[in-house]
Amino acid sequence: MRKYRDFNSGCKFAFVLSTVCGFLLVFPMKVSAENDPNTFASNLTYAAEIVREEKAKNSYILKVFTLEIREKQTNEVAHITIGGIGERIRSIKKLYLFEDNKLVVHGSLERADIIYVIECKTHKVVDMFWCYGPVLTPLKRFWVYEKFYPYHGLKGIQTTVVLVYDMDRTPSENRVPVEGYTEWPKVQVGLPIYPKPYIEAKTYVLPQQQQENPFWYLRSSPFLWSEDANDVVFLCNHEKQTYILRVNISAGIDKPKIFEAPVNVGNFVRKDLPEDFRKKEAARLHMVSATEIIWDGKDHVVIKPNKAYYTLEDKIRIPVP
Repeated sequence: MRKYRDFNSGCKFAFVLSTVCGFLLVFPMKVSAENDPNTFASNLTYAAEIVREEKAKNSYILKVFTLEIREKQTNEVAHITIGGIGERIRSIKKLYLFEDNKLVVHGSLERADIIYVIECKTHKVVDMFWCYGPVLTPLKRFWVYEKFYPYHGLKGIQTTVVLVYDMDRTPSENRVPVEGYTEWPKVQVGLPIYPKPYIEAKTYVLPQQQQENPFWYLRSSPFLWSEDANDVVFLCNHEKQTYILRVNISAGIDKPKIFEAPVNVGNFVRKDLPEDFRKKEAARLHMVSATEIIWDGKDHVVIKPNKAYYTLEDKIRIPVP
């Protein structure tokens, strides 16, 4: 009798669970600002929030999001839909509402990021692009990021090109003449600030990029802005050596100045390791990748090496060139 009651209770629970799941599948999920502060943004004129999240058509992974933009004085409301198969967005990271009434949506792809620029007054998406590791300046004007490349595509295309997007410029002013392997508007956005050959050629792709190392430039840390937004700092591996880079854009993003210095990685091998082994590691290591980079004073940064570099110190202090 007890087994029967347990079985009956289990059946009731399964029925309720299936009913709830069915309801969620039929009715799209309503996203609330109370649930996640990053789905809401506001300034003196507008308020914006993600009000609906749905699965994209013919996809169990990709999403479609509905944004609601409300003009505070008139209480006028408009809705904008972003996402779908072509845009590949999976989730929303954060909303930004700027003083000039531009709304920026920072979203996630499978292994990359997507940025939407929306004009609140016209309720239109005026720009959109894919990228890697975007970081906004403290003053909320410039985005710095690595140019998107297909991670499952051609080997020679997987090289770092650092780009900057200026929120004070129009979309067309944030482009250089399109040349290279693709004409995808989603990936050819921003002005190159590193490496130098891309700045001089005013292009997103160069012929030598089709070859393997040592022609690759591989960013090996997050980006770090100075407080005044004049400088961006990061690590990059090139020709089997890690360099610390400082790129100054005070004269404009189309006139970047590059300062770089090699990082003597061998100097940061852990002191607690056996002497012979430590010497071998110091001679062997010339490159490092970092999961974190922060300022330590005005002219030094501290990096946290990737776990793969377990023979190095947990934190490494480096002078900025």
